[in-house]
Amino acid sequence: MASAAASAAQELDREQYLQELIRGSMLDPPSSSSSRAGRVRPLTDDEIGRFYCEVCMEWKLVFDRFRVSDGCPHAFCVACVVGHIEARVAAGSVPVPCLLAGGGGCSGGGVMHPERCKKLLDIDVFDRWCVALCERAVGPARARCPYRDCGEMAALEGEAAAAALPLRAAASKASCPTCSRAFCLQCEEPWDDRHGGGGGGDGGARCALTQLAKGREWRRCPSCRAMIDKIDGCKRMTCR
Repeated sequence: MASAAASAAQELDREQYLQELIRGSMLDPPSSSSSRAGRVRPLTDDEIGRFYCEVCMEWKLVFDRFRVSDGCPHAFCVACVVGHIEARVAAGSVPVPCLLAGGGGCSGGGVMHPERCKKLLDIDVFDRWCVALCERAVGPARARCPYRDCGEMAALEGEAAAAALPLRAAASKASCPTCSRAFCLQCEEPWDDRHGGGGGGDGGARCALTQLAKGREWRRCPSCRAMIDKIDGCKRMTCR
């Protein structure tokens, strides 16, 4: 009995010792030497490579370097690239070339692609850039569905294209190829009684926009189809 009690006491002491050992290892923080050994020191700005941006004429970190296209070797900082794209898209001047193309500094003919620059831009700038490229590819013989739940752009062919290009007083009826609803090719508004006298679409129907344009001697740009009001200057017009 004495030996059994002694062995039980030894076993209890052993369990208590192990519990205290485990508890101590969980509470004690790792030594400072081991924590320093597993930590990598971050690089300072002086240790990171830099490049020279030819637009803002500043030295920038290599992480800020962006090559505009595969067609030319030039690379610029992200801020300059974004500013250049936003200005060109706002002016409707697409495609967007290399930032040095205007001054003759780029002979490679590099042109930026929206998908390449998508991560740099706000989504509305990216969308307007893509729409402008589509409109340029389609040409002036195009029309956009005026209904808010559609808004698709379509290339016009045949009689529809002939009716859309000149500025006529007579309304020209067309149907959207996507939603099949009718609209006026001249003013790109939904077709209603003002255009076709109850929707008949007869050739004598008058379009309010074209009547106003003829009365004020407005002209439509043959490229973007925007209405132009000449105030002064020469007769030469440059599409935006």
